[in-house]
Amino acid sequence: MENTINIANQWIEKVNDKNIKAVLEVSDPHIELVGPRGVAEGHDILQKWIEQSGIHMETQDYYAKGDEVICVQKATWEHQSGHVTIYTYMQMRNGKVHRLGRYDTLDDAFGECHLSEEDLVE
Repeated sequence: MENTINIANQWIEKVNDKNIKAVLEVSDPHIELVGPRGVAEGHDILQKWIEQSGIHMETQDYYAKGDEVICVQKATWEHQSGHVTIYTYMQMRNGKVHRLGRYDTLDDAFGECHLSEEDLVE
């Protein structure tokens, strides 16, 4: 679990820095991206998202077990004021982010994985 959280933190830090090369290094080549517009796959889509989203995430809490983690985050976007709380789900495979989903509610994030309230990291 600690390694899963470390990988998630590396990924988030590199996205916040817009360091595309470093994000791709910690992302599976066939990473699955789940979002409001559906599911997409691969480094090309991930790179476009990093370039265009302008997102910055600050993690407040973690729910983690095995190779899965949900990061409860305060998210802001360039050229927008204020922030929103998002729930970023990551599944790791071979030390890299294999599946990534962004959800508006914790219940929605729990619905996509094997995590629950019991997996809150203290």
